[in-house]
Amino acid sequence: MARMAGWIAGLALAASAGAGTAEAASDMTSRTEKVLLEGRKGESLLRPGYAMAEYTGGASGKAFNAEALGSYSKDRMSANFTVMRPGLSEPITVTCAGGQGRIGLGWITFKRETLNYVCEFGGAAPPGAAFSLALSEGAWKGRLIQPQRAGELQFGEATLRAETRLIGGLPIGGGAPLGYMFTRDGQEIGGISLNGLRPAFYLPPQGSAGRDAAAVLGLILFYFQDPAKAR
Repeated sequence: MARMAGWIAGLALAASAGAGTAEAASDMTSRTEKVLLEGRKGESLLRPGYAMAEYTGGASGKAFNAEALGSYSKDRMSANFTVMRPGLSEPITVTCAGGQGRIGLGWITFKRETLNYVCEFGGAAPPGAAFSLALSEGAWKGRLIQPQRAGELQFGEATLRAETRLIGGLPIGGGAPLGYMFTRDGQEIGGISLNGLRPAFYLPPQGSAGRDAAAVLGLILFYFQDPAKAR
């Protein structure tokens, strides 16, 4: 009975905490285009395709439920995918894994794991494109809602930051991220919700500066094999 009472109290705490973040996200969702991810036939069974608004591509990834000295091992999580849209002469290629990124992320305040999740870019990606995501386990109260994650994408003239945030739905994720909010120069410009039947991407309207960057950022976070999901 005591354990059940504690669980119920935890759910109430999570719902209360999620209410404020969901309300804060409503302004962003009203200014952006909501797009659902669709599956498509890919290159193989191990590399399925996708479509998201005008963006298409294929992806593969893997995750390992193992730790090295209390930190994330370099090979524990990895993903690679392509992004194509009308107007590009070739796809953008994105390859991600645990490692040490060149983005400092000095603006993050929570205690981080030793390694980040970093991405390298090729193909039609802007020169110098880079991404780093910091991971933190957080306290038990935070795990009821979602683990803390925060990162930054440098993509051409756009620099976007992403932080775990409840975008929609119930604030219960079983320890996995429920969604992320994207900001540019302090302004909320997009995000992704991961706790529905299908992931929902919120992109700046077509023709807006930063739409490509927001799409790439959303796909990185969707294909990210978060270690919390394996626990």
